[in-house]
Amino acid sequence: MRAMGEFPGHILTKGIEAKKALLAEGKSEEEVSTAIGETFKYSDAKLKNFITAVGIVEPKTEQLYRVRIFSFNEGEKVPENAVKIEELHFVPEYFGEKATGAAPVTEKVSRSAGGKKDRPRGPKPSPWGLSPEEINAKKEASARAQAAKAKPT
Repeated sequence: MRAMGEFPGHILTKGIEAKKALLAEGKSEEEVSTAIGETFKYSDAKLKNFITAVGIVEPKTEQLYRVRIFSFNEGEKVPENAVKIEELHFVPEYFGEKATGAAPVTEKVSRSAGGKKDRPRGPKPSPWGLSPEEINAKKEASARAQAAKAKPT
């Protein structure tokens, strides 16, 4: 998999609006493409990918986050929502969806937790120390451990 680029949602939305305005004026597809390229300062392959991305997300622009462009090799897993056009895969992403594509999400340790991911999450012990029952249980466990040590020798 190779990431070929991405277009943010707000830029794509502006592109859709520009395309609709130009088509309403009666411009041809080539003139629309040229005008959008001049407006957004895209040329050649970038302009072609932008026009393609605009066409893909035009029906559903609500909550659009971005469109990522990938080139996948044979045998690599392609995301479900990817749209293949020629040799590129266009993957639209929307707010509230799980991220797709390149890197797996790694679990980060919160700084406020001090790096202690596995600390107990149960009720906190008493601020006045151990209760009498806990003290007796601890003494019995200690006595059993010493008795177990003494027997093998």
